[in-house]
Amino acid sequence: MKSLKPVLYAGALVGVLDITAACIQVYIETGRTPVRLLQGIAAGLLGRGALNGGLAIAALGLVFHFMMALTVTAVFYGLSRRFPALLRYAVPAGVVYGLIVFSINNFATAPFMSWLRSLYLHTPVSFRPPMGWVQAIIHVFCVGLPIALVLRQFGHESIPNHKASARTPVQRFSASTN
Repeated sequence: MKSLKPVLYAGALVGVLDITAACIQVYIETGRTPVRLLQGIAAGLLGRGALNGGLAIAALGLVFHFMMALTVTAVFYGLSRRFPALLRYAVPAGVVYGLIVFSINNFATAPFMSWLRSLYLHTPVSFRPPMGWVQAIIHVFCVGLPIALVLRQFGHESIPNHKASARTPVQRFSASTN
């Protein structure tokens, strides 16, 4: 259960930061509302009809968004357990991970969802990369870095050879009060 707490914290933080940044970006670039953005997220699975779906579909888009935030957080957590250097070097690892998540979302998930929709909606597979460089920057600062930094904050005891993990709880407390 202990290992679930940092994943939930980081996933929730990433979900809030990413959707907030995306809402601001979409409003500035196109004038679209957050409801329209969330409907667009739901449309990734439900098809274009979701864009006319109202608040219920927007809420579903928000659920999809947070599921994805928790998933990418859990993946990084799993990788960091296998490769502790990801937490020791959290800033560069977070930057790289944000760019990896951006690339996977842009060039793997979006085309896959288009193909998947074509199977059950009988629509043609059509895909244009939906995200630009602004989204790459958002993924670095609102996805990759927060995941790495939050998990590092929670994970000092699990990092082999980390300065904090070599000390007893009393020594850590004494060091934090000095």
